[in-house]
Amino acid sequence: MIVSITHEHDLDGLGSQAIIKRYFDMTASKEEMTFFDANYSNFVEIIKNVISSEKNLTKLIISDIGFNKSFRVLFNLFKSAKARKCQVLWFDHHIVDDSIKDRISNFIEIYINDTLKCAAEIIKDYFLPNDLVAIKIAEFARDTDFKTDKFELASKIQSIIGYNLGSKGFQNRRILVDKLSEGKFTDPWFDSQTQELEKWLKKETEKTIENAKKIHIENFGDVYISYAQIGGGRITQILNKEFPNSKAYIGIDLRYNEIIIHSDFVQCREFAMYFGGGGHEDRAGFTYPNTFADNNELSKHFITDITKIILKFRK
Repeated sequence: MIVSITHEHDLDGLGSQAIIKRYFDMTASKEEMTFFDANYSNFVEIIKNVISSEKNLTKLIISDIGFNKSFRVLFNLFKSAKARKCQVLWFDHHIVDDSIKDRISNFIEIYINDTLKCAAEIIKDYFLPNDLVAIKIAEFARDTDFKTDKFELASKIQSIIGYNLGSKGFQNRRILVDKLSEGKFTDPWFDSQTQELEKWLKKETEKTIENAKKIHIENFGDVYISYAQIGGGRITQILNKEFPNSKAYIGIDLRYNEIIIHSDFVQCREFAMYFGGGGHEDRAGFTYPNTFADNNELSKHFITDITKIILKFRK
């Protein structure tokens, strides 16, 4: 049994998984493959379940997931997997302390972390360096992950992923991974998904602007927070466009209470790690237990914590 676990939120994670699937499909592997996608809240639980329940597990391939303090429990799980002759391979590009990199490398078969590439590029180089479909997937993943905006199709696919987050979108994410792995970048399925999400994006963009709340933090500047039933990263992009002179943007996805901070003036990864999350230097994700008060307004505790911790991790 081969298991792939990747970050569910973006094209880099699902594109990585598509390249992995393509590789094993092309090698005519007779082993069964199972695909999971995760976020920073459920990643450890998924690893626990896979290692404990999959008795015939031979390979566990992790992609596009960083590391935070709450993940330290993984070391013993990796020990258990190794004792069962299961190979663990982890491909990532998030910032991780060198001491943690060394520990991970000691427990698993392959650990590659390169912050200058996206995860799909790393996986393409490892599994299918000369495959034209894998190369294209990696280009699209880099375009969305590094915000270079060169490919309209990449942005379209990223929007489809945002539309299909969470358990309700699991089957559609599986379809997307299948299509990418087969090189079907212009399949009619993408067009039907685009038609659905355009109405959704318009509605949730309006809600994002309507719900936007400005918080002025002394000795820092303005921070805009908003919420809607849309990805937190998308919310921060909308806020950035509407309020371009602010110092930080925070988006709350009401569907899953997942929160994204985006800022060039905050150490976003360290900020998110404080709340048990993780990510990149300029954008990162986390969760918060009581984001809203009983009146459905942002809770005072949440705003107070955000204000305090932003000052702690400002650049």
